[in-house]
Amino acid sequence: GLVGSNKAVDINRKINLDAMTKKDKVAFKIGLENGVSNFSLSFTNKLEDVEEIREIIGSKSNLISKIESIKGVLNLGEILPAVDQILIDRGDLSREVSIDKIPFIQRRIISFAKSKDVPVFVATNLLESMVKTISPTRAEVNDVASTLLMGASGLVLAAETAIGTYPVEAVNMVNSLIKQYERWTPESTFSDILDN
Repeated sequence: GLVGSNKAVDINRKINLDAMTKKDKVAFKIGLENGVSNFSLSFTNKLEDVEEIREIIGSKSNLISKIESIKGVLNLGEILPAVDQILIDRGDLSREVSIDKIPFIQRRIISFAKSKDVPVFVATNLLESMVKTISPTRAEVNDVASTLLMGASGLVLAAETAIGTYPVEAVNMVNSLIKQYERWTPESTFSDILDN
């Protein structure tokens, strides 16, 4: 069949690819030459992937490693000390892990990263329905709140703001949920919650 542009392809066998292509390496160097100090490495699978990019960007640049594969999850212990932040890409990860395991893997990654003082961000399908509708589902709102309660350092919207019909509303909704989370304590009364 045909594969559309910007679509992922999964192969049901292990293949070994370099963490970066020649084009990626050139892009990182151009970024450095132009003052870019924040870099992201997709599909970080092992420490060697991080070391390869660190050779190019140096130790002073901020490196966010995207954890979006089983290999990345299983090698998280060696990846965390070498990066500045991580980002859990639940969409790509769910291609390798059954969806019912994703919330528990997310929870474990967040707690492990926090124990190592590494900020962790969560992306993919946070408010996916807002790509086409003005309001999120209750399940989405609960997912965002649960992700914050797990201790995520931040949330990353993608399709909601990149191609969505309601990008401003999506950002406002996440902002509202973050404000609710920041005010909430386990001792909050119903009145405290309703009055804010």
